[in-house]
This record gives sequence, C-alpha cells and structure tokens, in this order.
Amino acid sequence: MGRIRYKLKKRLYRLKAFRRKGFGVHSPFTFHLIVNVIEAKLSYYAFGQLFPYRKIIVNALKSKLEDGEIGKDLAKKYKEEIQIIKSTEALDRLLFRLMNFWHAEKSGYFGGGIGFTIAYMAKLDSRNSVACLDRGGVFPEYSDDIFRNYMGIQNYKSFNYNEILKQNPKYDFLVFSENTSKEILSDFILNYELLLADNCMIVIQNPHKNDTISLFWKQMKKLEKISVSLDLFHLGILISKDGMQKQDYVRKYRF
Repeated sequence: MGRIRYKLKKRLYRLKAFRRKGFGVHSPFTFHLIVNVIEAKLSYYAFGQLFPYRKIIVNALKSKLEDGEIGKDLAKKYKEEIQIIKSTEALDRLLFRLMNFWHAEKSGYFGGGIGFTIAYMAKLDSRNSVACLDRGGVFPEYSDDIFRNYMGIQNYKSFNYNEILKQNPKYDFLVFSENTSKEILSDFILNYELLLADNCMIVIQNPHKNDTISLFWKQMKKLEKISVSLDLFHLGILISKDGMQKQDYVRKYRF
C-alpha cells in the first residue's frame, strides 16, 4: 500500500471515529474496556524491564546495515523491522493491558520479523507459554537469542501452523502482526473454528497498513463468531463473547 493511500485512509478514519472516553458505547462490557483498559494507559513493572531492549535491538540492526554485508532485499527487511520496533512501544503496552484484562490462558502470535510483541505477551505471566505460529525465515534465530539469552524470556515456543491446526488448540487470545503471511491469513479465515475458543480476543496490529492485513481485518469483522470490533486505526480488536450483540466501533485513540 502506497504512503499517500495510507495517509488518506488515516484521514478518513479520523472523520469516522467517535471521540474518546467511551461516549456513544451502549454495551457496559465494551464501555469498561474502553475507559478502564484502553484509555487508562496504566503502567506495569514489565514495561520498564522491556524498554531498554527495544533500543538495543534497533541499534544492533542499524549496525548490521552500516556494515554493508547484507544484500539489498535483506537490507530492506532490516529497515522495515527497525521502523516497526521504534514505532510500536505504545501498541505493545496496550496489547499487554488487553491481554491482562482478558485473563488469557492460551495465547498465540502470528507474524514474521523480530516479533518484539512476543516479549510483552510472555512477560504477562511466566506460567503460560506463548505459541508463535508464523515467524518467517529471516529473524527467528536472532530474536530467540535476544529473548532467551539476554532478556531471560523462556515461556514461548514456535510451532508449525499446519501441525497446530491438527491439534484443535482453541486459543483465547491471538495477535496478528501486519507482516503475517498472506497464506496464513487466508487459511485462518477458513479454519478459525479449529483455532479459537468460544470466548476469545483477537488483536490485529496496524490493520490498515497493507492490502493483505486490511482484507483480513474486514473479513474477520464479518464473521458471525465476532461480537465486537474496535478500530483504533493502528490496532484492531475483535471479541467473541457469549451474550453480546454484534457491534462495530471506530474510536479515536492517540498512541
């Protein structure tokens, strides 16, 4: 998706979005979620622990670029990853709060790249393991080294997507990054019932960033299983919860 088109989508979102603090929301559950979780911006001890590593990883990736020992295609991926890590701290903190609010017991992460979000998900509760289902082929070894050997994060595990489908795992909290592969997203739409618990929350990072993730966001919102969608532009939240009527919200949120 071109930069100009992306900016136009962002401007349209601002015109459509409701003001903050939950006004215009009639569901008590959703009102509580907006006011006391999304807008509250509470801080947690884990945030301070993770903050220094974001800068360390960015500097390490920049150093590899400056060495000039990687090809043009790989250099592009490094630059994209640097931008993602630099710009997503507020997103990751909100995701942590959402996961805490949901009391997630079985969580999973889809997406290539470093996947720094995994660290936030794993930090929430060391007793629960985060399943990583589509990490790509460029950065997994590097991020594993950072997570395990420098940050001391052990409670996550990579799985083959096709193999995990056979296990009917029923996740109650899933995160999709904007660089999740098109093949995985297309297959998930067909097989989501094998992967999702009856009550679950799905978070999509930057759902308007590219055509692939934007289409996935639109398709997921239409599913009968999804009760509530919250479009914060840089983050999309989907909720499946018993007893809730289908509602779609577009909310202004300053990250």
